[in-house]
Amino acid sequence: MSSVTVVDVARHAGVSKSTVSNVIRGSALVAPGTRARVQASIRALGYRPNGVARALRERATKVLALVVPDPVNPFFAQLAHGMERRAHEEGFGVLIANTSCDPAMERAQVAALMSRRADGVLFGGLSRGSSLHLRLLDEGLPVVCAFSAGDDERLGVLDTDDEAGMRAIVDHLADLGHRRLAFAGQDFDEAGAEVRRQAFNAAAAARDMEVVDLAADPTAIVAHNDTIAIEQLDRLHREGVAVPADVSVTGYDDIALAAHALIGLTTVATDPEQAGASAADQLVLAIREHRHVGHRSAQAGRLVVRSTTAQAATTRAATTRAARRRRRG
Repeated sequence: MSSVTVVDVARHAGVSKSTVSNVIRGSALVAPGTRARVQASIRALGYRPNGVARALRERATKVLALVVPDPVNPFFAQLAHGMERRAHEEGFGVLIANTSCDPAMERAQVAALMSRRADGVLFGGLSRGSSLHLRLLDEGLPVVCAFSAGDDERLGVLDTDDEAGMRAIVDHLADLGHRRLAFAGQDFDEAGAEVRRQAFNAAAAARDMEVVDLAADPTAIVAHNDTIAIEQLDRLHREGVAVPADVSVTGYDDIALAAHALIGLTTVATDPEQAGASAADQLVLAIREHRHVGHRSAQAGRLVVRSTTAQAATTRAATTRAARRRRRG
């Protein structure tokens, strides 16, 4: 039986070679059910690990991976910058892959990253229904997700408090007299993105707002993020619609471009650079301690009011008429 290899055990148990290696060294990274299946295969095949070869296989590469769904969005550039800066301080490099939120590209990019033996992965986003992050957990890899990613206790999750952020935006618009709001979402199906839309709907309902389509003449547009908000500003400008005189627009994330003097976007500020640095910290610590990350946190957003929001057009008109009546009286 001495010819039995890790590959044979992995095939018998229906897992990867790295999962078998994690079980052999007693790592806490493997789920209990998977561990029991591998141990049963080891007993059935009579496998005896080679200590020297195992040590070579288990040598860390000191490389982290970042997988992002949208390379055009500056949010992910800031996330990458924070992760790279902190990883470098700890002696780690970072590989970055774009997936465009396409399931086939996700699988290909993650496979390419894993062929380079990344020690841990930060997912900036995944397509809806993807289980790649869970598969990597089962392979024994520490994983952090920068979005709501389910309740697997092995995951690290660095999310934003979308409920509080959307409440701040809707309350701001309500105080300006807006009653007809539209939500501008993404044009790709990203896991966790629906949480922000649901938070918007809940906040709008709490203030008795009417939620309408973008084509139904809303008095304000609430965008999923700053990039989409800027796209809406461009569209409205091309259509001859004045912002904020005719319609107000808000974003989310407060990317650097949002504060540009020619944009002045009202938004909710988050800190993707800090999130990237925190993810690197958590991954490096988990790698050094041979465990999963198993930590969750949510960033609190902060409303930043700029020049793309103002009193609702109908409210301004009513205020103007009332002022004129008072002057005539």
